[in-house]
Amino acid sequence: MKDLMENWRRFLVESSLSRIICRHINQYDNAIITAFRDDTEIPEKKGERSRDRKRRLRVANRKRNRELKAQLWGLNPKPDITQVAGSAIEGWQTPLAKEVREDSFMVHNVNHDPKFEKKIAKLGEFYNQDSILIIPQGGAAAYLLGTKPEGEFPPYKEQLSVGDLKAGCEAEFMSRVSNRPFTFSENTESYKALSRNSKWAVKKIVERIKREKAAKNPPKS
Repeated sequence: MKDLMENWRRFLVESSLSRIICRHINQYDNAIITAFRDDTEIPEKKGERSRDRKRRLRVANRKRNRELKAQLWGLNPKPDITQVAGSAIEGWQTPLAKEVREDSFMVHNVNHDPKFEKKIAKLGEFYNQDSILIIPQGGAAAYLLGTKPEGEFPPYKEQLSVGDLKAGCEAEFMSRVSNRPFTFSENTESYKALSRNSKWAVKKIVERIKREKAAKNPPKS
């Protein structure tokens, strides 16, 4: 626990921020979330080679992230999104701890929705994430929020402080979580800027997920 806090503080102090990301942090609340999970959720196939299994995992995780992105743009009011690429530690401080590649989204609460954190946390739980990262406007008092009901780190719905964001605004946003690099792209996306076809695709993905949810949880008679 002590090592994790120190690594997070180092990330928050030493990160170099692009002007775009810095502006978002100064103007809005932000959250970082992913739908990526490790291979324990991908059923094994008899006789399958390791590289083929890893390929299936990549495909499955990318599909989950596409769905997550659609669900983020299915929120009302709609946030803006910046893509994040990097790696992280899953199952921290457990015998199953492992480094995983984790493509994520930095979600910007551009409409100052008071229910922003609750909505992002709900998606974190839906995609079986241990936690999401919440960065309040201005960057002070960032924290991990537990989103896995059976999770231990951080516990479900509990906050774990990771410190204040005190870095300067420079050419590139490089952060380090447990000494693992994350890169934040310069391309922030807005739902309003999507093409008509892209908006249609978002709508269809959200509708499909709602139908699947309803099928798994039929109303009680």
